[in-house]
Amino acid sequence: MADKSDDYILWEAFRNGDEKSFSSIFNSYVQELYKYGSRFSEDSELVKDAIQELFIKLYNNRSNLGSTDNIRFYLFKALKRRLIDELSQSTNTISLSTLSLPFDLEHSPDEEEEEWETVVKKKKLKSALSQLSPRQREAIYLRYEAEMSLEEIAELLDMNYQSARNLIHRGIDKLRKTLLLVSLIIFFLIF
Repeated sequence: MADKSDDYILWEAFRNGDEKSFSSIFNSYVQELYKYGSRFSEDSELVKDAIQELFIKLYNNRSNLGSTDNIRFYLFKALKRRLIDELSQSTNTISLSTLSLPFDLEHSPDEEEEEWETVVKKKKLKSALSQLSPRQREAIYLRYEAEMSLEEIAELLDMNYQSARNLIHRGIDKLRKTLLLVSLIIFFLIF
């Protein structure tokens, strides 16, 4: 993770028209944004287009952008808004506030071949994750994969700090119980 003062300096240079800063921001975050966006939609072209449109809009409006000391969070939030817009237009959703985006923790654009044991473990985890709500899956991803703070998660999910904390806690608790149940069922089926 970037230092907040480094992010602030880089962002300010970008806002003031420095081309190298823009390139640095793009190159530093494009893969992470793609990985995050792919959790909302399996349509890789939609995600790539949303990222491209996001950076075009940022570049064109750079002098009007606000300051930030957390570029990653700023970009995650902007990408999520853009994907909500894109997905709501494609599904003719009337109210964006009630739109529930799917969030798939298992979909990854760069999965490699794995050993059989790993595949079995992933299937168990995928089964357990399917028991969680999309918001719980997203919150857990943001906390443990994207390593965001609870404050950032709360803001990104548009909820208060305690609600975000409770959401993650309930999700993990449900995962533990589901994984324990799956393990017990497999144990009794084998023996």
